[in-house]
Parts: sequence; C-alpha cells; structure tokens
Amino acid sequence: MTATIVAIAIVAALGAGFGAGWGLKPDGAAKALEAQAATLEALQEGQARVLEQAGKPLVIDAELRSTLAEVPVQCRSDAGGSPKAVECQWATCLQYGQSSAQRPECRAVEQLMIDGLKGEICKP
Repeated sequence: MTATIVAIAIVAALGAGFGAGWGLKPDGAAKALEAQAATLEALQEGQARVLEQAGKPLVIDAELRSTLAEVPVQCRSDAGGSPKAVECQWATCLQYGQSSAQRPECRAVEQLMIDGLKGEICKP
C-alpha cells in the first residue's frame, strides 16, 4: 500500500510539474494579439484620414469652372475626350438644350452614340 501511495504521489508531482511548466511557457498568442491590435490601430488611423479628406468640399477654381461651362468634358482632349467624337456632339447638344429656349433635338445624335457603344460592347 505504501508503494501505491508513493507511485500516485510521483505521478501527481509529475503531472503538477508538467502543468506548471506548460502554464509558464512563453505564449505566442499574446504577441499575435499585440500585433493585431497595432494593425487595427493603424487601419483606424488611415480610415480617419480618408474620412477627413472625403469630408472636405471639392474646390474648383473659377478658370476651370468657366472652361467646363463652355466646353463639355467629352470634347476636351486633355481630359481624354475628342472634339470630333459622337460623345462630344451629344454633350454639346444637351448643353445647348439646357441653356436655350429653342431646344435642339438630340435624338439623332443620341441614337448614333448608342449604336457606337453597342458596337464597342459587342465586339468579340
């Protein structure tokens, strides 16, 4: 009976020692959580900067506003448009239709633009 008690005591001591060693080992989860917290903080700071910039009003200077009012963007070469393009003709027609009492009929130009877009979209 003494041998059994000694064997149980040894197994219990080994188990307790193993448990204590396991509990005191360096934990990688703590480092991973710290890194995740730092990443989330940086992400939140970046989102705050984006939100701040998005909240600012868009400022267009008078010269650019005047140019855009005279010539539609679709007609400006520096903006990727072309004065000879159908899109330019359509935008110009709409622009004159908004500002004049004698509204021009833009359906023919609109249909020409739609036909051109269908050809571009449907190309293999």
